[in-house]
Amino acid sequence: MKHINKIGMMAVAGAMLAAVSCSDYDDFNTAPSAVDPAADKTLWENIASNPELSEFKSVLERLGYDEVLDASHTYTVWAPVNGSIDMNYLNGLSDEKAEKVFLKNMIANYAHRENDLSDTVIYMLNEKLLKFANKKSAGGMTFDGKRVLANQNNPSVYNYPSVNGLLYMVEAPSDFRYNGYEYIFETAGVADSLMEYVLRYEKRVLDEANSVKGPIRDGVQHYDDSVIIVSNSLIGQMLNSQIENEDSMYTVLIPTDEAWVDAYNRISSYYKYIPTISYQDLSSTQVGFTKGTSGTIMKANVGAVTVNLTTAPADAKLQETGPYWTDSITKKLITQNLIYSDGHKKYNGKLASGIPFTETDTLYSTSRRYLTNLPALDAATVETVRLSNGRARILNAYPFTAENTYAPTIKTRAVGRVLANPSGGTYSTVSYFGVDDSICTLDPEEVGILTYVKADVPEGSNYAPELDFYIPNVLSTTYDIYAVIIPKCFEFEYRDIPEEERKPYTLYFDINYTDASNTQISGRFDGDTIRVGNANVKKVEPFLVAQDKIDTLKLGRLTFPACYVGTGAMPNIKVMHSVSSFLSSYKKKYEQVLRVANIILRPVDVKEEE
Repeated sequence: MKHINKIGMMAVAGAMLAAVSCSDYDDFNTAPSAVDPAADKTLWENIASNPELSEFKSVLERLGYDEVLDASHTYTVWAPVNGSIDMNYLNGLSDEKAEKVFLKNMIANYAHRENDLSDTVIYMLNEKLLKFANKKSAGGMTFDGKRVLANQNNPSVYNYPSVNGLLYMVEAPSDFRYNGYEYIFETAGVADSLMEYVLRYEKRVLDEANSVKGPIRDGVQHYDDSVIIVSNSLIGQMLNSQIENEDSMYTVLIPTDEAWVDAYNRISSYYKYIPTISYQDLSSTQVGFTKGTSGTIMKANVGAVTVNLTTAPADAKLQETGPYWTDSITKKLITQNLIYSDGHKKYNGKLASGIPFTETDTLYSTSRRYLTNLPALDAATVETVRLSNGRARILNAYPFTAENTYAPTIKTRAVGRVLANPSGGTYSTVSYFGVDDSICTLDPEEVGILTYVKADVPEGSNYAPELDFYIPNVLSTTYDIYAVIIPKCFEFEYRDIPEEERKPYTLYFDINYTDASNTQISGRFDGDTIRVGNANVKKVEPFLVAQDKIDTLKLGRLTFPACYVGTGAMPNIKVMHSVSSFLSSYKKKYEQVLRVANIILRPVDVKEEE
């Protein structure tokens, strides 16, 4: 994103055109001075001498453009006639803003002569793109939809040839429209929260090569006119958009301050951090579950790794660990679904056209997220504003659901450790295609392609396999926790196994996580919650898992007091056989191999909210 301060762009353009400025008349003028006396005058002289342009003349003088248009640089000016300019509005603007939204919206570099061939898009001094339509268009020649008036000295043409460019008279000023990036900063009093957050990531750097150097004072180079390069890492990198680009078309969602605060309060409750957070390093946890042992669980703090969150970045406004992490992530989550490219017509076509959404519609944001619940987006829209590169929607509520934004269901089969013998073990990932959806009780996304991890054991081994799964991106909320277990008969080579030879699993599921005081808690799921301490753990009955269908087990409900997102720390869940399943007398009765398709965590309050 690039910003040219004041008339820096003109100065640069003038330098580039200096070599050809003496031929401007031959190249661009359409009438000799014998026919049009304006041809021997500068743009400024032609404007100043025309009584119908006295209001426009006064604006040029106020902003110093009388000198600019009297110099040798080549420009085209579309000058609005008296009575069409809102002088009260312009007089209320700062010079910088009046220059941007009005004057530079009426002037372009080079000489753009009229033609009968096609419409032309003009790149204006404020970097806006405006259409200059030919004489065959309805209503004659137009500029930004405003009628261009015929030359008073030569009615067969529209332009007034000048020694340094071309002048056109138009019935009204062109309409200035902000692009998506600019408009965010025009929402003062409405969307200050978003504006302040975006501004936090803005960076301005002097473009020394294209700036006009002035004197050196006290050994420091000063500039008569500065060209400033503006970039914003939030918009350009995190949100993967170019809403400052006049050539690209976007829809920008702008939540009001009320909508922002509501979203912030909802989302931040899921992202509560503690100063330090520990977790089990599964690569160093070597506590096996072997033949003849009772229902013991993994020892707390074995292989523990502690992550320190006490140091916030130097530029953080909130230095307290928890508040900083919560604040930073919450605001990123609010903004990640605010920008949509018109280029994704499959998903964003309705958004671009303004057609109302239905429950089945989906949007695709520039941060590569699919969004649903779109009738709520229509309901939250209080105003739609036309931009130079698309449109902005002002929202009085944050319309997106927790499920596909800030609190999604977690699904994982990320194995952190496998034990199938005293020294460790191996596992494999298996995929099958064309699976009937009747076998899937909770996980429809797996229908058609069934993928699971498999831990085998050597023949005659006294060790039953164990699989430990890391659980990523756990939030500070309550989850219902499930495991999806695959029976042997879904392996290709065992599809025809007789029913009487199919064996069920008897499984335990343990968990290790961190509480609010950073104490590691180890417990065993009993279907409702977890039990801690060996005395209680021994009383837990194993889960009996069906031998002829994909079984989704509800392991229990658990509240995580601390958020793990972004810390590198993760809780883990162990899947293992009960003692009886691998005692020699029971090996023919119970399945020995482990096959796990998913560990699933569904946020409870999200489900109940929606």
